[in-house]
Amino acid sequence: METRTKEKLIDSKNKSKHKQNKNDYWGQISLSKPYIIGYMSVDIDRQYFSNLSQLKYLTEIPRGPLHYDLNHNINAAVKRTTDTNNEMISLLLQFLLDRKTYLDLQNKNIDFICYRRVLISIMCNAFDHVEPLIISTCYYNGSIYLCTLDTLQETMKKKSRTKEEEKFCAWGYKFEQYLLSDQPNSKPVIERPVIENEEFSLFYNASLGSHNLLYGAQIDGVITTNCEVSNPPKESNVESNLDYLRNNEYVELKTNRHIENYRQDRNFRKFKLLRCWCQCYLANLKGLLVGFRNQNGVVQRLQWFDTQDIVEYCQNEWSPQIAIDYLNYFLSYIKSCYTAKNYSYPVSITFQLNADKTINVIENPKCDFLPEWYVNKGN
Repeated sequence: METRTKEKLIDSKNKSKHKQNKNDYWGQISLSKPYIIGYMSVDIDRQYFSNLSQLKYLTEIPRGPLHYDLNHNINAAVKRTTDTNNEMISLLLQFLLDRKTYLDLQNKNIDFICYRRVLISIMCNAFDHVEPLIISTCYYNGSIYLCTLDTLQETMKKKSRTKEEEKFCAWGYKFEQYLLSDQPNSKPVIERPVIENEEFSLFYNASLGSHNLLYGAQIDGVITTNCEVSNPPKESNVESNLDYLRNNEYVELKTNRHIENYRQDRNFRKFKLLRCWCQCYLANLKGLLVGFRNQNGVVQRLQWFDTQDIVEYCQNEWSPQIAIDYLNYFLSYIKSCYTAKNYSYPVSITFQLNADKTINVIENPKCDFLPEWYVNKGN
């Protein structure tokens, strides 16, 4: 049987009014440097592989005018067959089982396990321009697993997605193909069809306040523009691969329509760069490369943003410390909902964050996103 409660969350903009003492949730919290503990490649069929086969490389950042036609060969693209909510966190769970002995989760006292996108959504939720957010959580074997769920608005939006919106999505994948190569010393190949199902992810361990986090993040590419980067190890030795990955730097790639007026510029800083900064911050990425395109899908200019420079560029629109503090506060709130009842078995609590800063807390003894194949093998 479900148990529902509704509470008022602390307003991040007025956090000082709620601060009770120096040990309160709010403070100058920072994330420890994310440490790479694993990796995975996902193939055309969305199958998990413990290798570096999908790792890509940014070998050059072209300067001056460009003409990247994002419609090139677009009809031959192999379209994405799943979305994040259909897939839930199944690939992450496969990684955890595959590396179970190496990770030794219980002895490492991991508090939260999730994908980076969940943490990003929480951080962005700290500000006034938020949209409703639903996070399903599950306590199992000493850790709390997190997974975002579609809100009603998101479900309706997906069902009514126009061909133009689908085209914008395809343009993002094609932009990556224009810039990323399969090897450090090779050039991108834009003639072959884009395979949207393929991806490469890194898994990180980091601490935030008193919370020990393990999360996965899709990575666009290794930066090889200013340094010598060797080919990845040919053997399948995990430690060799991890050493290789830890000794490189990474980039996030995005497209954006040309900015032609103040409103567009402010929206770019207020919304897109906030989310991009969160992506870079949580995965310790060196920076963000944006391709500015026209309405016909032709990228004509690139702009590089160092991760640390994004904050200064957007200083009048949002505060990174508020985003970080809010993530710390909300994770503490989730943890308190479990520790208050001293659960020792898989149990699910769903947190629905509303636009008015209230939160619906729904307790359900059944955890929908931890499948039996994981629970049975995870013991």
